[in-house]
Amino acid sequence: MRVSLLTLLSAASLGLFGCPAEPAWYTTCGDPVCNTYDGPWDDVPLCTDEEEGALCDEDGATCDPVNDCNARLVCATEDPKAQEGGCPISRLEYKRDVHYLGPDEIARLHARLLDLKLATWRYRWDADTDAEQLGFVIDDDPTQPGVRPDHQQVDLYGLTSLALAGLQAQAVELEAARARLEALEAEVAMLRGTNPEPTDGTAQPVVVEPTGPR
Repeated sequence: MRVSLLTLLSAASLGLFGCPAEPAWYTTCGDPVCNTYDGPWDDVPLCTDEEEGALCDEDGATCDPVNDCNARLVCATEDPKAQEGGCPISRLEYKRDVHYLGPDEIARLHARLLDLKLATWRYRWDADTDAEQLGFVIDDDPTQPGVRPDHQQVDLYGLTSLALAGLQAQAVELEAARARLEALEAEVAMLRGTNPEPTDGTAQPVVVEPTGPR
């Protein structure tokens, strides 16, 4: 079997045959949910001509490409997103200390969600003509699940999970209300069977006969 020189060179660049792969620019995970750019950061320089997939010289170097996912470019021999623990993963095999919330815990999160005060605002650097932002202010409850550990930025994944807890709590309340309504409807139907409505459509008061001793 003939193997071209280009194939051998490509294989070497991918780390086959025991040869180390050349470092290249890879994107990091970024935020679980893309929203807005949160940078720049003091310890991460802005990217200039760096591009994902291009070769790089300094393994471990990083730069900020400025995107809404807050992903960065990192110079590495392997894609950091493809390594175990490289990005947030929701499969059970990658997690430990898993605890499923019970009804009381869901109800407490629901109450905490309802306590969040919505507000509109502009950032101090926005112009008066810029559109207003809508959301909550971290200072009102900096320890709630929708806030990152540094208490400076919103955790969109945590906030989404908090909203999901609210939906689950409301679903339980709606199911209980539905069960009560069905019970009342059944009771009314039974009473109407004892005291049928007149055929001319005029409503008559329901009379409940006493069941105790007279």
